[in-house]
Amino acid sequence: MYAKHGHSLWYRFGLRIYDVVWTTKTYNLLELKLFGAKDTKLFLDSYDENTHKPMTLSEAELKRFSCDVGAIGAFEQERANSLLYLARNGIKVNVWGNGWGQMINAHPNLDIKNEFLFGEDYARAICAAKINLNFLRKINRDEITSRSIEIPACGGFMLSERTSRHLSFFEEGKEAEFFGSNSELLEKVTSYLQKSEEREIIARAGRARCISSRYSMRAQLETILNEADVRRVKAELTETT
Repeated sequence: MYAKHGHSLWYRFGLRIYDVVWTTKTYNLLELKLFGAKDTKLFLDSYDENTHKPMTLSEAELKRFSCDVGAIGAFEQERANSLLYLARNGIKVNVWGNGWGQMINAHPNLDIKNEFLFGEDYARAICAAKINLNFLRKINRDEITSRSIEIPACGGFMLSERTSRHLSFFEEGKEAEFFGSNSELLEKVTSYLQKSEEREIIARAGRARCISSRYSMRAQLETILNEADVRRVKAELTETT
């Protein structure tokens, strides 16, 4: 929300009205105060318990979504380069999301759907992929994103870009897998495609971590509302003294 493309002037000027502004970005805690926010608090990227969960797919759904490797997200050049690297090295990838029109027919191993997935279709696509790739958006300076939580919450095996923030959410090699270069990405995709049992163990552990660490939207809202109650009580005490 601090980046120019992420906010409007109305958002920037309105921040000073609120008692506290919540953000999922650690670097926004200070930055939003520079815009005039009185106070900032961190809450976690989260998943919807009603949508992001393991699902049993019908034959028609499996036909539509099933794949060895899936990637969901809007086009960005860096992630496109990584997908082309995989494709040129013999890895077939289903690519869902908007803005990928220019990549249609870029390589026979890239199945560009160029379609944005919503709700349960999004969860179905995760459940149907053996490996779910999770790329971060560089223009947003992402260290973690909503998909980082939603994929494991669906019981999907996640292979994501390695960041310190990701590693604080999931243990590498036990609850999710990570990569730091295209060569490591290819190595791990190739390896895990041959290890179905290990993938399933990691995927189950990732979902268990989402539950035990309270990454759900419900839990995060409870944190926010509890903070609001504390602030209300303090304000009332101040008024009566």
